[in-house]
Amino acid sequence: MKLLLIFLSSLFLEANTCYTEGNFTEAAKKYEQSIAEQPSAEVYYNLGNTYFKLYEQDSLRGNLAQSILAYERALRIQPANEDTQYNLEYAKSKIQGKIKDAESFFLSDWLKSIRDALLQQTWTWMSISLFIFMLVGIFLFAFSKTLWLRKTAFYGSIVALLISILACLNAASLHKRDSQRVEAIVVKGEVVVKSSPAESGTDLFPLYEGVKVIIDNDQIVDDWCCVRVGNNKGWMRLEDLERI
Repeated sequence: MKLLLIFLSSLFLEANTCYTEGNFTEAAKKYEQSIAEQPSAEVYYNLGNTYFKLYEQDSLRGNLAQSILAYERALRIQPANEDTQYNLEYAKSKIQGKIKDAESFFLSDWLKSIRDALLQQTWTWMSISLFIFMLVGIFLFAFSKTLWLRKTAFYGSIVALLISILACLNAASLHKRDSQRVEAIVVKGEVVVKSSPAESGTDLFPLYEGVKVIIDNDQIVDDWCCVRVGNNKGWMRLEDLERI
């Protein structure tokens, strides 16, 4: 184990030296080797910087996608790293084209925005806490002899129950969404999303290198997958994507 750590440290230092000297191709190889042995947020971050430098040298070789992919993977390990967040947003600003969301029912979008405002764990704890609050309210309503306290406990219990149910539904919705999807980055220069899993399908909209999509794991047919970008949905080949 100690020898492995020494080897990884040596690879990382060699990669840093190559990066400093401007040998970005060799630096990327060494960072990739280090990640293959032991992934870390720091190495992914440096790899993202390296691929972005390669993108600046030649914007046609797919390095922008690899840069964004590396930053995304770094954030999976350290979600609050501000340097990675900044560099990721800057890299995203270089993506060609902008996908306009398809129109959708405003109430549905509003409900989703409420659901997505909190994490699944937060909704779960909120639901449990409010359910306990409801039980306390029922207890006070049943055994208290003070009229105003009984009224307050009665109506408070109803409100707590309703919000608890809403929180539970939001938690369940987020769990279902996260269990059925996986995020990926488009690694091909330009891809046309189809209406069906076949080349003969109708062209819907183009996606460009570096765009992040959501793959629906329940809709994978042979080498095709159903993807979503915002409110837009369609089919594209798995080979044109790399999962984060």
